[in-house]
Amino acid sequence: MNGDNMKNDTVIQLSKKPLWKRNIAIHEAVHALAAWLSGSRQIQIALADEFRIARLSHGQEVEDCAAVCNYTRGTSAVIPRLVICFSGVMAEHVYSGDDPEELLKKGGRGDASDISEILKECRARGSTQDECDSLYNRAYDISLKMVKRYWWEIIALAKMTEHASHVPNNKIGMLLNLFYSTSGRNFSFDEKEFTGD
Repeated sequence: MNGDNMKNDTVIQLSKKPLWKRNIAIHEAVHALAAWLSGSRQIQIALADEFRIARLSHGQEVEDCAAVCNYTRGTSAVIPRLVICFSGVMAEHVYSGDDPEELLKKGGRGDASDISEILKECRARGSTQDECDSLYNRAYDISLKMVKRYWWEIIALAKMTEHASHVPNNKIGMLLNLFYSTSGRNFSFDEKEFTGD
């Protein structure tokens, strides 16, 4: 189109106002990163549309949500599973300064439910309440260290999510393989892995 033919009142909108606040993309991005570090390679993130439906690959949909991180479990170990659950609220905590326990009660209700379910499995296998409390506290601490250690990788993935609304596993893998810190590595989720450079 020739610019001479455009009227002065023509507005070209290059991007619409995002439906969701940035903390939603950060929350899901860190779930994806934690799943990646635990060994999962089938990970995707989707932000929901105005009807609160998140659309994933192969026609999958998740209803009544702001966003979703869908992944296949990379390990059955308890600590990595708990860290994945805690990581979203920990990233929101670092981003906003809000209390992680309060975030679990608000936007992280699904994560809180998953944490409770994992600890329930532990009790069913014979863990005491003290052992479950120890697992909870350890995963809580590790997830905060992980978020702080990988903050810029999380932001990169969150920005990709904000711009694309759906990030399939090949793009998540491509991005995380660009960073030496996350390329092809699996973690045991020991606290020492998330300190230093």
